Amino acid sequence: MEQNNNMDPSQLSPVGKNLLNLIEFDKDEMLVDEIRKHHFGLFIIYFTGFSIATIIFIFFAVMPSFLNSDALDINLSSYSYVFAFLGLLLVLMSAVATFIGSYLYKNDVIIVTNEKIAQVLYKTIFNRKISQLSIGDVQDVTVYQEGVFPRLFKYGTIVIETAGEQANYKFTYVPDPYRRAKNIVGSHEKNLTQFGN
Repeated sequence: MEQNNNMDPSQLSPVGKNLLNLIEFDKDEMLVDEIRKHHFGLFIIYFTGFSIATIIFIFFAVMPSFLNSDALDINLSSYSYVFAFLGLLLVLMSAVATFIGSYLYKNDVIIVTNEKIAQVLYKTIFNRKISQLSIGDVQDVTVYQEGVFPRLFKYGTIVIETAGEQANYKFTYVPDPYRRAKNIVGSHEKNLTQFGN
């Protein structure tokens, strides 16, 4: 893709720069905003992964000694290595799942220009969805901030309603969602002023 002065890749994050290679941008297209997900969602992923790994570790560390108690009249000392190996395997699987979840989360991005909205959403490592919407097809932009944490940490969900049969764009954990929505609406209004309906 040919780079230009208006679509300055130096203003984008590495993920945004990668998106430039996946989607065609016009020479006169100007960058309005790059929307990445808030760090609080990443904290939730890491906290959940750490909690699951800790519960697995405690379960497999305590269970053999509990089952070897005299009250149960069971001796599983010969299987202690099996329990240790199984516990370690499950902890490693939890760590890998946490890493994959954080990778997918960090690579979701929306780029807003004066002509289009381009969105990349990763569903799995091998399954991503790339969508493009003309900025003129935007009907409405709605921001949702439900709960204490979204208000406290200033993130929310943006829903971009589209014209025609296209599916609405929904992007969660958007930092400073009202400013981002204002950027999208402002770009849409400039497009209408320039090109009409």
